[in-house]
Amino acid sequence: MREMRPFDRFAAVLAVLAFTLTGCDGFGTKDPGERVFRASCAQCHGIDGSGNTPLYMSNDWADLTDNSWRQFGDDATLETIIREGVFGEMPAHNELTHEEMRALLGYLHKLRSDRSE
Repeated sequence: MREMRPFDRFAAVLAVLAFTLTGCDGFGTKDPGERVFRASCAQCHGIDGSGNTPLYMSNDWADLTDNSWRQFGDDATLETIIREGVFGEMPAHNELTHEEMRALLGYLHKLRSDRSE
């Protein structure tokens, strides 16, 4: 077995670093709702939905994994909140297609049910 050349070593380290910095999204996810969540929501709500991000860690509504928003949790209300946003708190995401919204709502319910009750 031959030894790796310095350039090959550099390229391998660079590839590992790229995957690490992008959260390994290069491998993709099987859940379409998770893909929408990562693209549209994770920056503020965190990859795991816990709201543990620098800007929102003190905002109870940013945590999507607990029951604090269950009283507002029917799909029609959630869709309205996502599409219209919350002034000064959450940007509107009216660019989502009907299919993306259905997938996202399913994923939000999955996030909550995985850790609640």
